[in-house]
Amino acid sequence: MGLAAAAGRTFERRSTLYRIGLLSVAVAASTLGWASAPPPDLVLVGGVVYTVDAARPWAEGLAITGGRISAVGSSSEIRALAGPDTRVIELGGAFVTPGFNDGHVHVASTGALLVGVNLLDVHEPESFTERVAAAAQRMPAGSWITGGSWGAYEQWAHGSAGAEDDPAGARDHGPFTPHRDLIDDVTPEHPVLLSKFDRSMFLANTLALQLAGIDESTPVPQGGEIIVGADGRLTGGLTGAAVGLVRVAIAPKSLELRTLEFEAVLREAREGGITTIQDITSADMLRVYQATRARGALTARIMIRPSLDNVVHTAGLGITKGFGDDWLKFTGYKAWVDGIMGGSSALFFRDYDHDPGNRGALRQIMLPESVSGAAMSMGPDDHYTAFPPGNLERLLEVAVDTGIPPHVHAIGMLGVRMILDIYERVLTAHDMVESDHRWRVIHGQVVMPEDFARFGALHLVAEVNPYHVSDDMRWMQERIGKERSQGAYGFRQLKDAGAVLVFGSDSPGTNAARYYLSPMYGLYAAVTRQTLSGEPAGGWFPEQRLSIEEAIEAYTANPAWACFQEDAKGTLTTGKLADIAVFDTNLVVAGHDDPTALLRAKVLYTIVGGRIVYQR
Repeated sequence: MGLAAAAGRTFERRSTLYRIGLLSVAVAASTLGWASAPPPDLVLVGGVVYTVDAARPWAEGLAITGGRISAVGSSSEIRALAGPDTRVIELGGAFVTPGFNDGHVHVASTGALLVGVNLLDVHEPESFTERVAAAAQRMPAGSWITGGSWGAYEQWAHGSAGAEDDPAGARDHGPFTPHRDLIDDVTPEHPVLLSKFDRSMFLANTLALQLAGIDESTPVPQGGEIIVGADGRLTGGLTGAAVGLVRVAIAPKSLELRTLEFEAVLREAREGGITTIQDITSADMLRVYQATRARGALTARIMIRPSLDNVVHTAGLGITKGFGDDWLKFTGYKAWVDGIMGGSSALFFRDYDHDPGNRGALRQIMLPESVSGAAMSMGPDDHYTAFPPGNLERLLEVAVDTGIPPHVHAIGMLGVRMILDIYERVLTAHDMVESDHRWRVIHGQVVMPEDFARFGALHLVAEVNPYHVSDDMRWMQERIGKERSQGAYGFRQLKDAGAVLVFGSDSPGTNAARYYLSPMYGLYAAVTRQTLSGEPAGGWFPEQRLSIEEAIEAYTANPAWACFQEDAKGTLTTGKLADIAVFDTNLVVAGHDDPTALLRAKVLYTIVGGRIVYQR
């Protein structure tokens, strides 16, 4: 569908709302005295503007003055505001939304993957060598090339929905096992330690082995293996405790490399229409953010989220809610209850179907400092018993006084139950259940039926990752079965229960999956619940689908609200920051009529604070 046709269909569907919106603009123009205001710096006209503002959802143009939106209205009204020095962009029917606000990004690891090596979809020699060689060309000489996670899609290709009759998707040949000969010639100046996606094997190049002092005579650590080939040479393969011999030789990342990686993330964000990133923040990356801002190179706003253990220090410094500004703001504390589905370490009441005896892993932060993981036991009625308040609750108590909300990772049914119980105890003890606390459960990936309502009852934010659905379904039912999968990625139930949905990419993914920064993947997954190849035909548990309007809201207005910034951004409203994305595709029409068009949508402009930071 062409832009003009798309625009016409959108306006036809919502003509009443649109006419009301233009009437409001006319009244505002008279009331605010636009004619006497200084001319805007930039105007966008001739577009399909989806404001995500319930008071006026549709318009044709915007005016921007001093980094903020100064007017929203029809093309003729906005065009009339332009002065001799105003830049006028004729959109030609292009689709305009608030800039996207990615609620869950691992900036450091995303940058490492973009600049370093991504082997998730690699399981054959030629592409293995090519990917490592390309990383060596991008990275400063002497820096270590690490990670990679080869073979994550060897059993299930991209776009696979898995199969109940053959969940393993087994191949006739054995797993791909690389040799250092594949990479030595392309990494003469870079020590390398690569990992298989499941961490069952690592590969070091010759330079890394030399730096670690490993040769054929090196004693093999107990619980590990230094793999030797049939020719008696080291293959570079390492397992278990032997990997530690190389890890101790890895030098810390330089500021130069961290900055290079961050610039790669900013570039990908600009190209995806992302204007705010909510990061899981380390001290090293905060220094990079500050340096980048100081030289005027920030092209996305960074919401800072250090790990919750830091609260004992930050609280002592007097850092409370609102600390920071529009570019760098302290917005939450990240903590963890359990592991991840990709590693079969998310916590469940019952064993994983594919791994008898395994119910997942409890994160250490949950435990009382003097109690081991054995303190948790399961009852016959899917309740856990004998689990005393632990370190997580102690840290939450410290966080309460700061007003900065906790954002806690919980994925499996038991992990989610635990954080709901803990939140309820702490919020109730401080008479905060009905307060405007905006505490978050991150992921909330597999939820017991009776626990959905608790998200609303406790007034929680559900920070979810819709693209997980498209990627994870390839192995989800093989691991936890169809019955438990009915509670997986329950976006509709969470929203209907009263949780505020915040979407995030979870970029760059896990050791078992690649999650992309572009919000188009998340929108597509939320409205289809299909893989990128359109499987299954009706969607995976399609009753959990969201409308495209709800999905866009979860990527714009809701993340701003969750950060206590609803007055500053999230909708295209007069007075708010001019953070804007312009697309060649009408996302609302595509979401209703042809969701695959979302995957083909391209950003034409990304605007942050009134400055065009990307133009296609």
